Amino acid sequence: MRSVESETPRWVTTLLVLWCILLLPWLPFALMSGMAFDAGYTMHAYVFFWSVWTYPVAIAIAAFLRRRIQLLALLPCVNVVAFLISGC
Repeated sequence: MRSVESETPRWVTTLLVLWCILLLPWLPFALMSGMAFDAGYTMHAYVFFWSVWTYPVAIAIAAFLRRRIQLLALLPCVNVVAFLISGC
């Protein structure tokens, strides 16, 4: 029998599944993110580029630490917000 502390809450699991599903449309953005610099090396281009390329890293960190720090399931939100703020 497992202890209560080692079980992952349902909301964390659901959120991580959602983040993993969003990896499918992430690929085209990742492949074309270099074009953000066509208009010049601006802060918006850098924010867009790094928010796209660090998204899978944020998901991996959230998945790896999901049992110890459950609020880290919200970590990919930072990438999504940065992506939207950058003016995609």
